[in-house]
Amino acid sequence: MVKIFDIMSGKPTNVPMEHSTEILEMDLNQVEMSSERKMCFIDSNRDMFLTMVHKPEILKICNMVDSFQWNDNNDMLTALSDGKLKTWFYPNAIYVDRDLMNKAMAQKDANDVGKLGSITQFNGNLVTVRRLDGSVATLGISPYPKMLYEHVDKADFEKAIRMCRFVKEQTLWACLAAMSIYCRELNTVEIALAAIDEADKVQFINYIKELPSEPSRNAALALYCKKYSEAEGILLTARLFYRAIKLNIKLYKWDRALDIAVDNRTHVDTVVAYRQRYLTQQSVTETNEKFLQYSRDLEIDWTAIKEKIRADKDREEEANK
Repeated sequence: MVKIFDIMSGKPTNVPMEHSTEILEMDLNQVEMSSERKMCFIDSNRDMFLTMVHKPEILKICNMVDSFQWNDNNDMLTALSDGKLKTWFYPNAIYVDRDLMNKAMAQKDANDVGKLGSITQFNGNLVTVRRLDGSVATLGISPYPKMLYEHVDKADFEKAIRMCRFVKEQTLWACLAAMSIYCRELNTVEIALAAIDEADKVQFINYIKELPSEPSRNAALALYCKKYSEAEGILLTARLFYRAIKLNIKLYKWDRALDIAVDNRTHVDTVVAYRQRYLTQQSVTETNEKFLQYSRDLEIDWTAIKEKIRADKDREEEANK
């Protein structure tokens, strides 16, 4: 177990981290905002993990790791793994889109470092490694991600896009895409994803941009990041009950969709109608007691259901004009 202490008060936080294997090495990233504080560690299997400090969610990002180091000035992370120097330009991408994290990672041969090398510094775009015999080697990475951080920190996405177009590196575009999703800069996300041929994701981003309200867009972005509970919570807080119900229907969480409808006394017939349509398409009969109970005396009228859905969407648009 890892206990975390608040440096201002000296008191332990209420979110200790547990890991099943002995931890050999750990380090925190060098960022100003405590909400962005992340911990990276290596366990006795030489696997490397990443987690947020304030909200632990331990995720494995690499194996066969000899050493790792955070950048001294931004959020980049580098590691010696299996004879290669691997650098994750934007580790936050793992909480946004795992595919983008892999694409925003560069690796180069580090065979001249030898086995069991130890990274002592990661400054700017230079990585200093101490070999097993005590000698020092310096490895370089692309200088452009550091510049990209500077543009994004200033919210200057136009300059970030121009730089990516000039450099023409997939890793840089993937890094910008992940950063833009995190910053909710959807126009930049669309451009960056298109540059790395992620057509399906571009289509979903276009769908998000066309949503009429801020809560529905935030929920769709949470859904993109596979944070299903968070997406539902955003919609329920904003009283967008139909969207919360439809979200669960799309995820085939039928019981949860019905619970939301019953608890809020709306769209019960909508849930039952979609459920019956789905079962008919699958040539399956209803066996769920809850749905049998609510469909017993319910008459399904698709015209009335569609009018109700349209009215809900119209109210949402009116409220956000």
